[in-house]
Amino acid sequence: MFDRRTLLKLAGSAAAVASTSPASSAHRARLRCTTTQPNFIHICADDVRNSDVKVMPNLRAYLRDPGILFGKHMTPFTLCAPSRAGILTGLEPHNHGILKDKGSGGYNGYQHLEDNALPVWLTAAGYYVGHIGKFINQYDKIAPDHIPPGYADWRAMSCDFSKYKNFTLNENGTQVSYDQGQYTTDVFVQKALDFIASAPQPFALFFWPNACHWPAIPDDADVGTFDHVDMPIYPNFNEADVSDKPRFIRKLPLLSRKKIAKVKHRWRTRSECLQSLDRGIATLVTALRTSGLLANTHVMYTSDNGFIDGEHRVSRGKDLLYEEAAGVPLFWRQPSGYADECHQVVSNIDVTATMVDLSGATAGRILDGTSMTPLLGNVTAPWKSATLLQSSRCVGIATDNYRYILWNRTQEVELYDMSIDKFQLDNKAGVAEYQEIQQACAAALQSLTGCAGDTCAWTGNFPPPPKEG
Repeated sequence: MFDRRTLLKLAGSAAAVASTSPASSAHRARLRCTTTQPNFIHICADDVRNSDVKVMPNLRAYLRDPGILFGKHMTPFTLCAPSRAGILTGLEPHNHGILKDKGSGGYNGYQHLEDNALPVWLTAAGYYVGHIGKFINQYDKIAPDHIPPGYADWRAMSCDFSKYKNFTLNENGTQVSYDQGQYTTDVFVQKALDFIASAPQPFALFFWPNACHWPAIPDDADVGTFDHVDMPIYPNFNEADVSDKPRFIRKLPLLSRKKIAKVKHRWRTRSECLQSLDRGIATLVTALRTSGLLANTHVMYTSDNGFIDGEHRVSRGKDLLYEEAAGVPLFWRQPSGYADECHQVVSNIDVTATMVDLSGATAGRILDGTSMTPLLGNVTAPWKSATLLQSSRCVGIATDNYRYILWNRTQEVELYDMSIDKFQLDNKAGVAEYQEIQQACAAALQSLTGCAGDTCAWTGNFPPPPKEG
């Protein structure tokens, strides 16, 4: 469907696209030389939780099934800007310093880091780097005309990222308005097609759509398509007994019928919003394959953080460390074709370290993440045993078997045995059979708190879960 020549024609005919690139023609010519370095397409959706994958059949068919499913992939901080800053710097939140989306967080904090970040390192390694879609929160308010260093092709939202129509993009320094009914995801997908049609190899594209951030607005073609689809109800939805939960959760009332109806409406709307992205993923992978680029391209799909929607009585939110917020999808389709499921816990800053490793780039700072290259070849390869989790209210760790959460103000503890309780219904903190496990988790958290570089790779041992019965 899309050979290289067809893609080039598509790129030339795309409407309302500012084609000027900051890269010189000599620079582009130099980068077009034959290379063994792989290409990267990093797809980062917005507020997508693991269960959302069920409404995206193309995502499953084109990326999850033919790639590696990292089923225990965590975000280091359960907010947009801290998580995205981690992806771009490879640092834990306490080291990059962005701990909220606004004020001292967001782009206000990241702009002091952008001179020494992943796009800069990739460019120095010979990559042609592009960005399409959402960037760091408040970029639109602080520096909407600015192009961060390291990008040869820049097409970022320069307006409120919650807009799905009537939006503007900074396209390589030119403000372009899309006010004729265009839909963000469709525009972004077309621009991604344009990029892969014309970008010299090796290239790295950060394709970051704003779907399905709430308030989600579906493409016109998808409105109402989930009206008669029942939202899946999991055991922790509107949790009946929260007596073992910390005070913050215990104070929450059971969700009313009205709130439950709102949750179901939100699920349907978010699901509809993801359909355009799902179609786009199929289009992009097909274009890569038919143009011969897929054989040298790593395609990753993830999200900045998850989204709690009724679980544990939380009507809506993400600034917590429950699995719906902290656990996010990661599907990695690689040129080798190796497909499997990895059960080891990984973090999104590990993805950064892996891109640096695979590209041959040199990071300008000591990374807190660990390269996942061994896991891309063998999902059971030796790996670290815990990763740090943070939010505004609590800190914790994720291990292969456990989730340990320490609340900042009250010092209350939650411990969940994920081998038998994936919905986090039964807090094992203080339970005699889990005392040794709790102590080991507390020690790991203490060690990881304030970690930097190699000390963020915890490799200590945890006792196995108690035998049932």
